[in-house]
Formats: sequence, structure tokens, C-alpha cells
Amino acid sequence: MMQSRKTPRAPQPSQSLQPRPRRRRRRSQRPQNKRAERSGRSVMSFSLEELASFLSAEASHSPGPTISGAQPIEYAGDGDITYVQDEVYLKRLPGSACAAVIIPMRMSYDGLPHIRSRNPEADFARITALFYGYEKGEGRVSPKADISDQAEIGENVSIGPFSVVGPGVAIGDGTVIESHVVLMRDITIGRDCRIFPHVVLYPHVRLGDRVIIHSGTVIGADGFGFARDVLPDGTLVNIKKYHHGSVTCGDDVEIGALCAIDRAFAGATKLGNGVKLDNLVQVAHNCEIGDGTVIASQAGIAGSSTIGKFGVIGGQAGVRDHVNVGDGVVLATRVGIYRNVPSGSVMAGAVPAMPHKVFLRAQSLFKRLPEIFERVRKLEAIIHEKFKDNT
Repeated sequence: MMQSRKTPRAPQPSQSLQPRPRRRRRRSQRPQNKRAERSGRSVMSFSLEELASFLSAEASHSPGPTISGAQPIEYAGDGDITYVQDEVYLKRLPGSACAAVIIPMRMSYDGLPHIRSRNPEADFARITALFYGYEKGEGRVSPKADISDQAEIGENVSIGPFSVVGPGVAIGDGTVIESHVVLMRDITIGRDCRIFPHVVLYPHVRLGDRVIIHSGTVIGADGFGFARDVLPDGTLVNIKKYHHGSVTCGDDVEIGALCAIDRAFAGATKLGNGVKLDNLVQVAHNCEIGDGTVIASQAGIAGSSTIGKFGVIGGQAGVRDHVNVGDGVVLATRVGIYRNVPSGSVMAGAVPAMPHKVFLRAQSLFKRLPEIFERVRKLEAIIHEKFKDNT
């Protein structure tokens, strides 16, 4: 068994915020509410004051209403807490059946019981983890899992049926490996990770703590690298470059379904702490994605490119190989990046991308092209007539 590593634990709610599971109903009893019937899980409930304590915020009532769910305004029902980010959404609250609301610190409001927050959306997201977060593993290893004698399994690790854990694989405490997962060999997985069905990790992948990988993702496959040559008989051939590097992911990384993150040719393909990838994202060999960057669906990062920290990459955006994108850069949907982008830039347009303000001016001019063209024709005609008169 692996010995527990002494790493800092994730922040935990205060003792006063321990969930109070409702009594289990007998089969003859009606469900207490629709959420309990849908999820099949006991419903946790907290007072408004307890939620405020968890968020280190201030509640308008003590202890306030009992909260048993967190939903957006349009879906909020009895017992739910919701949030508004600005005053525009306040007018929608009277039509909601919610029990409480999270509002900005300085917003003028004296309606429903509420919590004042520096960032209502972020605090609402934190609360969703209390009600809908993944169930912790029970520490069960399926007898139908194929686990190498040379693997190291930490404490309270769950492994589902038909998963394969190869030699030299080390799995940290509290991690959940669902069914049909393949961990080839010489892989390190941190604490409290969750790997969903049909994920494949190739050799030498390294995952930090609290990493989430959704179904169908492949990490560590060979990068797309070939050398072209011509044989003596004139045949053109593509010769495979066998990649022998690795992939490393920091802590708190989440990777969506059906993503592909290729191993480096040499060295490592790197995802920093807190990186979030949507479904269907391609990260090629030797790329580096900085801490906190988020990448939307169908985006592709070509080989040996670097994306800085806390960037945002829109859906279907493309970054060519050997490009450096700075920190805090926003790439709008479907942009094509062919050269280095300075930190703090906002890039828009299709191919090639351009600064966002230039793109907006270009779009404005594009709409006026027929008018401008007609004006140019008239000017040409006037110039032509004057030229004739002068001659």
C-alpha cells in the first residue's frame, strides 16, 4: 500500500456546515421532493447562515431558510438558492420560487433572504459542489479489474470493473477509477482524482491532485510527427518519428470528453494547475498550457506552441505550431493564430486573426463595401471627366 503523502487538503466547510442528510424514506413513502426522486441520493440541506459561513460572507437572516439546492433563476424552485450578477437580473426574481439569492456586495436589495458576495457567480459555483459534487469513492476495487502486482494503490481508492492498471502505475489516496479505464504503465495519478469510463492513459503520464478526466479522452498518444523522404525508386514516404516524451498535468485540471493530449517527442507536454479543457480539444506534442487557462470545444493547439496563464480560447480556434501566446490572452471563436500574440491581447476574426478593435472596424467597413465601391466609381468618373476637359 502507498503511504499517504502529506499534501495540503482542500478547504473544508466549517464544523457548523456539516450536511444534514434527511431521513431515508421507506418504499411505501412518497418522495420528499422531485430532486430526491431523480437523483436517488439523500438531499443535503443547510441554513442560509451556514452557507454564508462556508463562503466567508454575510447572510441577511440568521439562521435563515433551509436551502436544499442551487439553481439558476429560471430553474430555481422551493428550497433552492440562486444568484444575480447585476441589477439587470433583479427583475426576474419576483417570478422565481427560490428561497434565497446571492447578490453583489453593494447592490441595493431588501427582498428575498440573501447572501452578499464579492463575486456571486463564483460563490454560487462553490455552493453547487455541496449539493451536486461527485460522490466520494467507497474504496472498492472490483474483482473484475485487471491490476498489476507491480502497481501501487493508495488508501480508499476505487477501481471499477474491466479497468486495467499496468505495472509501475501509482494511484493516490481517494482517487476513483471508473469502469473500462486503461492505465498502461509507469503512470502517476495524484490524490482525489476522478477518471471516467473509457479513458486511456499511455505510459509516463503524470497527473496532479484533484484531476478530473471525462469519458473517451486519450492522454499520451504519439504526437503527429513524420519525416518525408523519397525512396530510390521515386516513391514518396512518410517516416514516423517515435515519440518518447511524457504528459504532465498539474493540480485541479479538468479535461472534457473525447480530448486528445499527445505525448512530447522528447521532454513533456504540460498542462498547468487549474487548466480546463472542454470536450473535443486537441493539444499536440510538446505544447505547454499555462495555469488557469480555459479552452472551449473543438479548439486545436499545434505542436510546440505555448499558451500563457489564465487565457481564454474560444471554440474551433486554431493555433499553429511553434507559436507563443502570452498571459491573459483571449482568442475569440474560430480565430487562426499564425504568429506570436503579446500578453493581454484580445484576438478576433477568422484567418488570420487580428486585434479585436481592428476586426470590429474591418467588419464595419465590410458591411459598407457596396456603398464605398459605388462612391469610388463615381469619384473615378468625375476624375475621368475632369481629365478629359483638361486635355
